[in-house]
Amino acid sequence: MQHWCYTFLVVLLLQASMLCAQGSARRVKLVHTDELRYDKSLVDAQRLLGNVHLELEGTSFFCDSAYLFANDDFDAFSKIRILEASGSTVNSDFLHFDKALNTAVLTGNVVLRDRDMTLTCNALTYLVKEEVARYVTGGRIVSSTNKNTLTSRNGTYNGKTEVFNFKRDVVLKNPSYTVRTDTMQYRSVSEVTTFLGPTSIDGDSVSIYCENGYYDSRKDESRFGRNAWVRDRTTLLKGDSLYYNGKLGFGEVFRNVQIRDTTQTFEIWGDYGKHLESNELSFVTGHALLLEVMDGDTLFMHADTLKALPDAQHNQIVYAYHGVRIFKNDLQGVCDSVVYLQSDSLLWMYRSPIVWSAQNQVTGDTLKLGLSNQALDKAWVMGNAFIVSDAEANDSIQGPEIRFNQIKGKMATASFVNSELESVWVDGNGELVYYPTDDKKGKPEPMGTNQGECSSILIRFKDGELSSLRMDGQPKSVFKSNRFADTDSLLLRDFKWLRDQRPRSRYDIFLK
Repeated sequence: MQHWCYTFLVVLLLQASMLCAQGSARRVKLVHTDELRYDKSLVDAQRLLGNVHLELEGTSFFCDSAYLFANDDFDAFSKIRILEASGSTVNSDFLHFDKALNTAVLTGNVVLRDRDMTLTCNALTYLVKEEVARYVTGGRIVSSTNKNTLTSRNGTYNGKTEVFNFKRDVVLKNPSYTVRTDTMQYRSVSEVTTFLGPTSIDGDSVSIYCENGYYDSRKDESRFGRNAWVRDRTTLLKGDSLYYNGKLGFGEVFRNVQIRDTTQTFEIWGDYGKHLESNELSFVTGHALLLEVMDGDTLFMHADTLKALPDAQHNQIVYAYHGVRIFKNDLQGVCDSVVYLQSDSLLWMYRSPIVWSAQNQVTGDTLKLGLSNQALDKAWVMGNAFIVSDAEANDSIQGPEIRFNQIKGKMATASFVNSELESVWVDGNGELVYYPTDDKKGKPEPMGTNQGECSSILIRFKDGELSSLRMDGQPKSVFKSNRFADTDSLLLRDFKWLRDQRPRSRYDIFLK
C-alpha cells in the first residue's frame, strides 16, 4: 500500500517544480513556436501557434497554441505536455498558470505519469504558497509495479506536512484485496495510512470492516476501531477495537470481543482476546463466554479464560478454566476446568465437577459428558461417582428435599433420553438407596426404602421410575415399606445436595 502513495508524493512534488513561478526573477522563456502573433486590440498577450515550446527553469511545456502574457501568466491549449528533466510528464487539454497567485490549473483529460505511476483526472490545481495539490472532480491513480489502483472523488496533498488526504468514494484495488472507505489519509514520512470513516477491506481469504483505524507499513501493524470485525474462511472476529501485527502473526481484540466459527454454530465472547496465526490459537478472558446453538437450544459456558485450538481436521478444541459454569435448558454444570471436543461433542470436566439434568445431580472426580443430537446422551463418572435425585420431585416441580435417591460407586456410566435418566451402570463398591413412589394421588408418595450394596449395579428407569435392578458381586439388598422404614432420610456416606450451586439461567453462570 505504501508504494503507490510514495509514488504519488513524488509526482506531486515534480508537479510543483514544473508549474510554479515564484519570485520576480523567474521568467517564462519562449523556446520555439511556428508562428507568433500579437494584437493588443484582441488580447494583451503574445499568441503562439504551432509546436509551442515554453520553458520555466528547466521544465518544458509543449502545446499546439498558447497565450503568453507580460506578467508571465500563460494559457496553453491542445495536446499539452509538460516534461521534467527526470522524465515525468503531465498531459492535459488546457493549462492556466497564474503567477500572482502561484497557482496552476490543468483541465481536460489530465494524465500525470512518473515511473510506474499514472494519475488521471479532469482537473488538477496546485497552490504553490500552501504547497497543496488538489483534485475535486474525481481522480484515478494506477501503479503498474504493485498493480494498485486508487480512485476517489477528492484528493489533496500538502507538501509542507507531506500528508495525502482522499475523500468521498475512495476505492483502492489490488489483485489481493480491495479497500473501500469514505476518508483516507497517508503520511509519507511515517508511511502510516489512516482510515477516518467506514472502511471495508476485502481480500482473497479475509474481510475487514472498521469505522476508524490505521496501517503502519514499516512495522506491518494495524489497528481498527469502532464496530471493527475481521472475517476469514471459518472465523469472524469482532470487538470495539482490533490490533494486528503482520510480522508476528499476532492479533488482539479489546472490549465486546466476539469470535464466531462461521462454519458451525460456535461463538466465544469476552472483554479481551488474542489470536496467534502460528498455531491458530484463540484466547479470550474477562467475562469469557462460549455459546453453541444446539437444535434450537443454546449451550452457555463461562470461565475466567477460554482457549480455542483446531485439531488436525480443523474442528475446535476449547479449553475453559477456571471457575467453569454451564447452562443449557436441559443441562447445567460447574467445575474448575473443561476440555470441549467439538468434533465428538464431548465435555471433559475436571476438579470437583457437578452436573444437573432434570432432577438428577451427578458428581465425581472427573466427568465426561457425551452430547447426541445436541442433548445430553451419556455421562461417564471416573472416581467417587455419586448420582443423587430428589425422590419426591418430577421434571418440572421441585420436591420437598427430604428423601433422596442415591447411587454410588468408584465408576459410573449414566445414559439419558430426552434429559431423563434411562440407565446407570456402577462399577466398584456399588451402593444404592432408592425410594419407590406411588403417583396415584397426583404427586409422588414414597412407598418405602430400597437399600443395597454390591460390586456392580445396573439400574434401568422408565418414566423416571426404577423399572429393573441388577446387582452383581456379593449383593446385599434390603427393602422396607413405609410401615417399617425410618422416618428420617437415609443418606450414604459423602452425600451432598448441591442445589444452591446450580445455575438456574444463562445469567447465573456469571455468579460465583
